[in-house]
Amino acid sequence: MAIDCWTVLSSLLVGALLAAWQWWRQYSTRFARLGLPYEPPVPLLGNLLGAAFSRRSQHDIVVDLYNKFQPHAYGGLYGFAESMIMIRDPEIIRTITVKDFDHFTDHANFIESEKANPIQQRMLLVLKGKEWHDMRTTLSPAFTSMKMKNMFVLMTEIGQQMVDYLWKETAVYKVPSNKDDVLTLEMKDFFTRITNDVIATSAFGVKVDSLSDPENLFYSMGRELSTIHMMTAICYKLFPKLMLFLGIPFFSEKAMEYFRSVVSETIETREKQGIVRPDMLHLLMQARRGELTSEEGEKDGAATSNARRLTEHDVAAQAIIFFFAGFDTVSTVLTFCSYLLAEHEEVQRRLQQEVDDVMKKSGGQPSYEQVMGCQYLDMVISETLRMYPPAPFLDRECVRAYSLPATDSCPGVELRPRDAIWIPVHGIHNDPNYFPQPDTFRPERFTPENKQLIEPFTYFPFGSGPRICIAQRFALMEIKIVMLYLMSQFSVEVVDKTPVPIKLDPSNSVSVSIKGGAWLGIRQRS
Repeated sequence: MAIDCWTVLSSLLVGALLAAWQWWRQYSTRFARLGLPYEPPVPLLGNLLGAAFSRRSQHDIVVDLYNKFQPHAYGGLYGFAESMIMIRDPEIIRTITVKDFDHFTDHANFIESEKANPIQQRMLLVLKGKEWHDMRTTLSPAFTSMKMKNMFVLMTEIGQQMVDYLWKETAVYKVPSNKDDVLTLEMKDFFTRITNDVIATSAFGVKVDSLSDPENLFYSMGRELSTIHMMTAICYKLFPKLMLFLGIPFFSEKAMEYFRSVVSETIETREKQGIVRPDMLHLLMQARRGELTSEEGEKDGAATSNARRLTEHDVAAQAIIFFFAGFDTVSTVLTFCSYLLAEHEEVQRRLQQEVDDVMKKSGGQPSYEQVMGCQYLDMVISETLRMYPPAPFLDRECVRAYSLPATDSCPGVELRPRDAIWIPVHGIHNDPNYFPQPDTFRPERFTPENKQLIEPFTYFPFGSGPRICIAQRFALMEIKIVMLYLMSQFSVEVVDKTPVPIKLDPSNSVSVSIKGGAWLGIRQRS
C-alpha cells in the first residue's frame, strides 16, 4: 500500500514538473517564436530580478531594457510571470494610447479587483472598460481649471504654513554665535509632510500641520497606506488569488478603514450642518447627488447622460486613491526639483527673480493666474519631470485582438486580449535622439518655442491618451505653489550630507528616490 501511495505521489510530482517545464518553455520562448528581440527571463522574476532583490531601481531597469532593444520599434520582456511588449516607437505609442485606444482601455491586472476590499474595487485606477469610462466621465468635471482655481486658496495656506515653519527653524542660523550656518533637511520627508497636508485640506477637508505636529494621525495613516513592501507587490503579481485567499491585503486595511471613516463622518457632518467647502470631497459629494458641473453654472452633459451617481464606497475609493496617487508622487517631484536647483545655482537664481517679481506685483498674495503664469517655474518643473518622472513606465492591457504594425526591424505581432503593453517613459525621456544630453538639467528645453520642437509622444510624465492622470492640473498647481512659496523666502544648497552625484535608490519599489536620502541645506534669503 505504501509503495502504491509513493508511486502515485511520484507520478503526480513528475506530471507537475513536466507541466511546469512545458509552461516555462512556451512562456520563455514566446518572443523568439514571434521573431522579436527580447531579454531572456529568470524563472518567476522575469527581467525584474534586480528590482526584486533591491539591486536596481525600476527606473534604471526600464532605461537598460529600452537601450537594449535599440533600434527596434518594440521588443519582448518579462515582468515576473507575465510576458509584455515594450513599445519604443512614438508613432506606435500614439496609435495605442490615442487612435486605437478602444483596443487598450485598461491597465494590466494587478489585483483581482472583484474579490478585493469593496472600496479598493471602486478606485478609478483599478476600474476597467465601461465601468472605468463611466467613472472617469463622472469625475472629470471635478478637475477642470475652474474647480482647481477654487481650491487654490487651500493650497496657498499650506504654502504659507511651510514658510512659517522654515522661518522659525532657520532663525537660529541667523545668530552670529551659531557655528552652523544652514538648516539641513531630508527633503523627501519634508515634502511628503507638505503634500500630506495639501491633500488633507483639499481632498478630505481636514486641517493638519505635519511639520509642527510630525506624529499626527492623518500623516501616520497616510504613510501606512502608501507603504507597499516589494515582496507583497511581487506575491500579488505572481499569486493574486492565493494572497486574497490568505487574507493578505495589498493596502493596509487599518489605513483604508481610517480614511473611509474620515470621508463618511465628514460627509455626514456637512450634510447635517449644510457646510460647503471648496475641496475635492465637496465635488465628490456633488457627483454623488448628480449635481457636479463642468464649469460655473453649466452641467456636464457627458456626466449627466450616464445617469450614474456615486455610492459612499465610490466617494471613499476616489478620495483614497487620490491620496495614494498624490501623497508620494508630488513629493517626489518636489524633492528632485529642489535637488536640481541646489546643484544648479544659476537656475535657482533665475527662478527666484521670477518668483520675486510675482510676489512684488501681488503684495505677497499671488493669484491663481499669476502662479500658473510663471513661465520659468513651469520650465523647471517640466525638465524635472523629464529627468525623473514618478512613474518609470505606462502599462496597457489589450482588450480586443490587435495587430502591431510590421517595421523595418520588427515582423509585426498579433496581440490577444489580456496581452500587456509597456511604454518606457523613463527610457524615452532619457533618449538623446529626442532630448540631446539627457543627463543635463536644461529647463530651456521647455521654452514655448522649444516645446513646439519636441517630437510628439516622447514626453508624457502624466501618461498619454484618455487614461492620462485625471489629477494632472491639481498636481501641477500644488507643485508650483509649494516651489513658489519656498523660493520666495529661502534658497536650497548642497551640503556635506548631499549625495553627489545623484543615484537612484534600488530599495524603493514603488517610486523613484535618491539613494542616501535627499539631504539639502535650507537658508533664509537675505
